[in-house]
Parts: sequence; structure tokens; C-alpha cells
Amino acid sequence: MMILVDPIYNPENQETITSATKLGPGITIAKFLGAYGDRTSFNHVEFDFTRRQIARNLYLHAEAMRVINGNTDIFNDVRLIVSEGLYRRNLLVDILDTNMEDKAFGRLVYYQVIGRDGKIDFEKTFEVAEYWKDYINFDTLYLDYDSYNPDGSLTAQIGLKFPEVSATFDVNFENNIETWYNNFLQSRDELVEIRETE
Repeated sequence: MMILVDPIYNPENQETITSATKLGPGITIAKFLGAYGDRTSFNHVEFDFTRRQIARNLYLHAEAMRVINGNTDIFNDVRLIVSEGLYRRNLLVDILDTNMEDKAFGRLVYYQVIGRDGKIDFEKTFEVAEYWKDYINFDTLYLDYDSYNPDGSLTAQIGLKFPEVSATFDVNFENNIETWYNNFLQSRDELVEIRETE
């Protein structure tokens, strides 16, 4: 499938790729540099061709964010934040971890859906996952719940994994769907909503 890329934001049209490179309206590479309180510098990526590859991969993430942020009819009361973005790999530790490699090259990013109260909105998290499932293409969409907080409270995030994006933006998508709870697969090929208990 050939992706029609906005020439203003196409990484192939940029002279250099930096953390300030725009991938979409109001979205730069800096948006994906780690999570709040745990930022990753883009300086560890030394080579231009690697930076350009990361930017192409993140372009699809910027488009996914735009689909949600631009839909004020349904998602006006929440904001989408990057909870796990670009990762700086430790090759000695992460050598066999394909998820970390996907994060290191901008293919896999996790998001949280935050309500007006500043907390995760579980209902809207499920709605965002459903919306992405129906309206965008991806390799794998992960709806990921866990209760690892010290108080046992539930958290939720959505992972989007895209394939490697070529310079021509000719991409093949698998559109796999998985729901996870505490690192155990709950469902494949459908989304399952897990609710917070009182």
C-alpha cells in the first residue's frame, strides 16, 4: 500500500533530521523521545540514514495521533500522550528483545489516553483502540492493561507497531490485534475491555 505523505512533513524532503523535525501539525520527533520524566536524547542516533528511517517510521505514528487529536467530536475531552516512545537500546541487554528494537527504531510506541482529571480514562482508551482498529492500518495494535501499581490499581495503554517504512512509503500492514493483562495474552484478533474494580 502506497502511503500518500504530506510533502511538508515528509522526512525525505528534510535537509537534516533532528528532534525538532516536524512529522505533522504540532508533532515533532521530540514528542516521541521517551515518556514524561524519562526523556531520551535524539543525539544517540549518529547516522543521518538511521535518523531518516526513524523519522519515516514515526511519521505513521504522527498520523495516528492526528486521527485522534483531530477528532474533536469523539475525543475532545481527552488527550493522547506518548507513554513509551523512542528507546535507546543497550545492545548487551536488549539483543534478543524485538520489542526494544522496534521501540529503538520508532516502529513501536505506547500511548495513554488522559482525561480532564489528569488520569487514565479507561473507557476512552478502549474507544481510541477501537477507532484505530477501524480507521488506520498497522502491524499490531496492543491494548495493554496491568495492575502492577503498588496499590494494585489498573493502568492501560495502547501500543501501535508499524512496519519498517521505506523511502517510497510503500508499506504492507498485517493489522493484528491483541489484548494483554499483566503480560498475559487475553485475546488475539479482538479487543477486550478490562474495567477497573472498586
